[in-house]
Amino acid sequence: MYSDPSLVEQIIETTVNRTRILVALLIMVILMQLFPERAGAIQRVAIVGGGLYFLAWVAIRFLAQHKKRRSEAAQSEADEAEYQEYKRELDAIRATHDPARDLNDPTSISSEYQAALSALHDKHQDMLARKFGPR
Repeated sequence: MYSDPSLVEQIIETTVNRTRILVALLIMVILMQLFPERAGAIQRVAIVGGGLYFLAWVAIRFLAQHKKRRSEAAQSEADEAEYQEYKRELDAIRATHDPARDLNDPTSISSEYQAALSALHDKHQDMLARKFGPR
């Protein structure tokens, strides 16, 4: 039904969080029914516990987002370095096979030139797909 695994994880996390909140409310109501003289203390404990749970949830979520952003930034930096290497290799191949840069027609390109370009693209295919999208 859902093709994106991160979306499935998010739906499961939301469902689990809602279930935890409902169970905590149910326990609070049962305790207040069993011990009506302690209802005020039970409410205060529930409010403080809920607040602490919320703060922990926010902290965990923030740390996960921060880790994801840091990972994406590192990948982007590595991709940029690999892209510069790709450009240097592409320029070297072009200088060897097409120094005047006049081979714009794909049918006039030699088979060695096509093979070199294909090998270069295959070597850097993952980086190119991340940077420019799939072919």
